[in-house]
Amino acid sequence: MDHSAFRSVQDIFGYKSSRCRSVLFVIGSVLTCGFLLLLFYWKPEWDVWAKCIQCTLQEADIILLRTTDEFKIWTKKKVMWIHLSLLRNPARADQQHSLLSDETSLLHRIIMKPDLKVRYIEIQKIRYIWDLQEKQFVRAERLIFGPNTIEIQIVPIWKLLCKEVLNPFYTFQIFSVCLWLSEDYIEYSVVLIIMSLISIAFSVYDVRQQSMKLYRLVESHNNMMVTVCRKDGGEPFSVIKGILF
Repeated sequence: MDHSAFRSVQDIFGYKSSRCRSVLFVIGSVLTCGFLLLLFYWKPEWDVWAKCIQCTLQEADIILLRTTDEFKIWTKKKVMWIHLSLLRNPARADQQHSLLSDETSLLHRIIMKPDLKVRYIEIQKIRYIWDLQEKQFVRAERLIFGPNTIEIQIVPIWKLLCKEVLNPFYTFQIFSVCLWLSEDYIEYSVVLIIMSLISIAFSVYDVRQQSMKLYRLVESHNNMMVTVCRKDGGEPFSVIKGILF
């Protein structure tokens, strides 16, 4: 991402995974019966601080983002790689060599040679690639990451259910039910369990319905047909909107 524009919205920090710290984290999770794992699920910045070592963005395999508003919300992102196997196509060797040798081209600045791979992170469905010369993340182009379309994945119900149950509110409810059951408050505990199950079911259903509506809306937008008119007076032709460059 262009740091000059991006840092007006979020601060960005680089971290490198530490094997020793990760082992200690696993031991701590076992000793606390999974509570440490649950705590770090709620607080992603604690998870990174406990298992990683701060480093430069160039060396990082984990990125922490922090909003600059009064809420200071943290987000954890993993640095990923794309191997550009298409650049090994012999039929396009001349074109590929020209792009890679042009020092002003984006490809020349982002592709790590000789492995032909690109380093990137994804934030809110937008991919940002690492510029080797500028030492910063910049917004990706279609040349590397495919057609100009929005891809919406429908999250499975079991994942929505797990995410809802791991909410701190329901975790507290589970603890409360266990406490009341130990004190023989059976009726109250059963009522609370039923109410919690109904609340979880309605929440998962609502999120699922919203995801389906968004998916249908994006699909109809991606498949929209448009007419392209040429400046040279050539015959207009129709294409799917998502494949426009």
